[in-house]
Amino acid sequence: MNRKVFVVGAGVVGLTLAKELAMHNIDVEVFDSKKAVSDGAAKASGIFSTTGLSRIGINFDEGIVNTLDGAVLHAGKETLNIKSKKTMAYIVDRGILAEICKKEAIGAGATVTLGKKLGKQELHELASNRNNVVVGADGAVSTVASAFSFPEIKEYILTYKAEYSKADIEDKNVVGLFFSNEIAYRFFGWSCPYSRDKIEIGIGISDRAKTNSVAAFNKFVHSGWLGETLKTATKMNGYASIIPLSSRKTTVKNNVMLVGDAAGQVKATTGGGIIFGCSCAKILAKNIKNNFEKETPLTIYEKEWRKKYSLDLKMHHLLHNYYSNLRVNNFEVFLKISKVLGAEKFFSEYGDMDRPSLMLKRFFLRGLAK
Repeated sequence: MNRKVFVVGAGVVGLTLAKELAMHNIDVEVFDSKKAVSDGAAKASGIFSTTGLSRIGINFDEGIVNTLDGAVLHAGKETLNIKSKKTMAYIVDRGILAEICKKEAIGAGATVTLGKKLGKQELHELASNRNNVVVGADGAVSTVASAFSFPEIKEYILTYKAEYSKADIEDKNVVGLFFSNEIAYRFFGWSCPYSRDKIEIGIGISDRAKTNSVAAFNKFVHSGWLGETLKTATKMNGYASIIPLSSRKTTVKNNVMLVGDAAGQVKATTGGGIIFGCSCAKILAKNIKNNFEKETPLTIYEKEWRKKYSLDLKMHHLLHNYYSNLRVNNFEVFLKISKVLGAEKFFSEYGDMDRPSLMLKRFFLRGLAK
């Protein structure tokens, strides 16, 4: 019996899945309408926690642009400074990362077909053969999810980011986060330095906002929050993108499955999806292997990824809903209280925003919550 997996989407998550499947000697082919896997990669920010990258096992060294050891949270006139003695995150070139993943997938034995878009009819034809498995790893606006009528994602974040050269950067190893529902409705703005004079500025807003991400971005960069950073800077480019803010209620239908942004396996607090997406891709690869070899149900994937990561994703969602509903003056009070409780020191030493459940355990075990 000839069995094959068709992965739609040659992003980092789809290529990671393909590599894992090929390592299990499973026939797998990845399709994407892009002519190069790096096309469009610059739309997304490339900030990854060191703990998260170590978990997914991608050799990303050649893609590192900068390292981060701190963050400053801004709300009105109040700030919360988090500074570590060690590197907490990497800024990685997403295009290079995608090329690395492609090379690793092909090296493991996967086939990657670019410049070919699979339409809904073709997808249904593939899925009609029950020896095949079709996986949607095709992003937030997933063609696979739409073709097979998966439950909709309830809310999206619309983002716009731009890169600037000749910027005046105070500390090239510290990221800035700016919270204001009046400017960044239900999300936040950010500044992410690449070097001493190159920086990424971005903003995200809910798709429920009565504006668009470009208008919100322009308001943000002229708000005064960024200080002198952009006074002498030159804008190099600009990109808009869309991020799911919640997971779909179902990610498996017969022999069709979803992973990554297509499944909504994304941190609601930051919009980051690579770490959770790749982690779930590994669970999916193991599930497909067991299905091919032992005929175990494909639905086990749904149970296993939710058992392992649902709590963390829910906590990210709760945190997001909390801060996204605060007015600026209330957020200022929140930051002040956080300082009094020792949040700056705690996050500097034990922060892990990929796994808030682990961070919360550390918080109580060390007697910091009394």
